[in-house]
Amino acid sequence: MGKHWNRLKRSLSRRWKEWRLPHGYERLGTRYGGWWLDTRRVGAQPLLIDCGLGEDISFPAAFLRRFAGARVIGVDPNPRSIAYCEQHRPPGMEVLSGAFWTHGDQTMVFHLPRRQDQLRHGADGVSGSLDSSHEYVGGGEQIEVRTIDLDGLLAHAGSTECDVLKLDIEGAEYELLEALARSGKIRSARQVLVEFHHGWTRRTLDDTQMAVDQLAAAGFQLAHTEGRNFIFRRNDA
Repeated sequence: MGKHWNRLKRSLSRRWKEWRLPHGYERLGTRYGGWWLDTRRVGAQPLLIDCGLGEDISFPAAFLRRFAGARVIGVDPNPRSIAYCEQHRPPGMEVLSGAFWTHGDQTMVFHLPRRQDQLRHGADGVSGSLDSSHEYVGGGEQIEVRTIDLDGLLAHAGSTECDVLKLDIEGAEYELLEALARSGKIRSARQVLVEFHHGWTRRTLDDTQMAVDQLAAAGFQLAHTEGRNFIFRRNDA
């Protein structure tokens, strides 16, 4: 009885938070891979830069269906993810092999996840990381990857800004967001969607709060949270 009651309370709490979202927010994608998005802040030439694809591309696929003429540039350093996405990507989605980082055209070590039988139950087995402290990668294989930065991705897209920047980069988001906020380059995105990895890496909840504060100082409002997923919108977008 207690387990069912706790589950009901979590469900009601989630639905209450969703009900309070401003008009225009829609959830695109599956329950596992989907994200909330302010559809009113997507411009006439919709561009999603999706960093950290894994093996669930339901969000970029739904973005392409939802907005006419939309484009998606997806980035991931994991060869397994790239192979999956190349096989399943819809028209309008381009997939680039590389690690999204503060500076482009660098070589970095990427830690692949351990074998599936060495991971906790429910782990997807595809979530590697630039951060060696990630729970999934200890003792796993390492590969060298090239980096891609925001300026490079925008230049590749032939644009000066993107409507949505999504980050699911397994702990590397902290250093990256700090650099983008400090330089002001984060303002090249109208909306920023981040999955934070406190607890799964050496980073703590205090580090996540610091990242939220850095984005606020850069002109972004935290509009909604869904578990570890944080949805920000640029104040003047």
